[in-house]
Amino acid sequence: MAAILILADIEGSTGCNRREDAQLFNDGWIRACRELSRDLNALCKELKKAGAGRIRIKDFHRTGFNVFRAVLDPEIELDQGYAAGPTIGIGDVTGFDMLMMIGMHAASGTTGFLPHTLTSKFAGISVNDRLLCEAELFAASVADHGIKPAFFSGCPAACAQAEAAIKGLSVFAIEKPLRAEPALVRQRLAESAAIAFNKACRGELPPPYLPSGPFKTTLTMRDGPMAAEKLRKAWSLAGENNAITFTANSMNELYWQLLKLAYLKPFTLRFLNTSLVVANLAGKIAHIWARKRLTRILSE
Repeated sequence: MAAILILADIEGSTGCNRREDAQLFNDGWIRACRELSRDLNALCKELKKAGAGRIRIKDFHRTGFNVFRAVLDPEIELDQGYAAGPTIGIGDVTGFDMLMMIGMHAASGTTGFLPHTLTSKFAGISVNDRLLCEAELFAASVADHGIKPAFFSGCPAACAQAEAAIKGLSVFAIEKPLRAEPALVRQRLAESAAIAFNKACRGELPPPYLPSGPFKTTLTMRDGPMAAEKLRKAWSLAGENNAITFTANSMNELYWQLLKLAYLKPFTLRFLNTSLVVANLAGKIAHIWARKRLTRILSE
């Protein structure tokens, strides 16, 4: 039976309707986490009905601690927090056959619901004269393990971008604001994922996503020239005004460079494993708070 790795973000889920819903420590985020968890549980149930074997959800929004374990079927694996490797951010992906990306958003510099690529600090990331979306980075990061991209959900703009970048990828668009009741949208999402799974089992899916380089990259900073110059100096990169330029030979090299620019400093990079332990601990603490707050919300 095919094993499925699911990367879960929140902006494209049924419960995220405002910018605040994607940000930590507010009731909107907690409700969005609950609805994301419901989306994922419904989707996994349909995949199991369709004959899927092992399913692992990788929580991939902000701290990596958003999905509520109690909402999920006990058979579903839940992996929270970030890892340095062997696969960037995800960790060990051994044994999985296909990738599904759920609740995603559009790319920086495009229209769509809360568009950004890795971080809202980036106004746009142009790679070989085309704006980059996260689906490309994520699909490429697992491609060396033979994992094939099978399904993607998010706002219509995000779906169009992912579908254009990864030919043959099945997508399901979730309009914002929702045009139907969340439960109905959730069921349609789950059914669409099961259809994509069946197509994949018949061999009707893209190969592992391994585009060939080099990848000439121009990244523009939302906060202007000073923010760009600070990062150029920190990482010894070229560019002028609010732009940072570099060339990567592979998608994973590109992904890693973008992660450094988005989240790290040379000092934290030297102690990356320790930094991740601290960051994951902070995520766990926020998640404990969210679970307790959800109990209060439901009792009010």
